[in-house]
Amino acid sequence: MIDRNLGNIERVVRLFLGVAFGGWALMQPHLNGVEWFVIFVSIALILNGIFSRCYVWLLLDIDTSSKSGKSDSATPSCYKV
Repeated sequence: MIDRNLGNIERVVRLFLGVAFGGWALMQPHLNGVEWFVIFVSIALILNGIFSRCYVWLLLDIDTSSKSGKSDSATPSCYKV
């Protein structure tokens, strides 16, 4: 499983957008391809917001979470002060 890579503000925004888009799509009288795509994207946004992980951000090497307290594992321990 991947490490968390979403910050709290981004999680809340993704949850809100996922619920809003999903609600809009489900309120349409007939579900065609566009609405099903919007439902799929809204489910992905909601899951991103809940679990604080985004595979697209992982592929793009983006991390918006604040990882305070973690040491930099790339720096050898003999160089740490």
